[in-house]
Amino acid sequence: MKNSTEAKWRRLVSEQEQSGQTAKAFAACRGVSLCTLYWWRSRLSRQSTTTSAPPTAPALVPIAVRDDRRVGGDARPRTAAFELHLRGDLMIRVPAGFDDGDLRRLLEALQPC
Repeated sequence: MKNSTEAKWRRLVSEQEQSGQTAKAFAACRGVSLCTLYWWRSRLSRQSTTTSAPPTAPALVPIAVRDDRRVGGDARPRTAAFELHLRGDLMIRVPAGFDDGDLRRLLEALQPC
């Protein structure tokens, strides 16, 4: 019985989080106690942080590598520079001769917590 009750609340908490509704509106629509919904969300959250799940690997992202050579037959590559296109319209331009420590700190600051 305990597992079925936990499974029910795990499903309800997940549905509420994905619904876009406030917890209060969701509880009213489903006919469940708002306090109980909050209690189960807290309990399940604590359980997930105490279980020793393996760390998730960072998501892989596609990259495109272009051969950016000068037009007109000049086979010498341009001075090395990078453009990083991230999430939507976020772009980072890294000029030639950049300080790799500065770039590393910038990328770490952009990582979600």
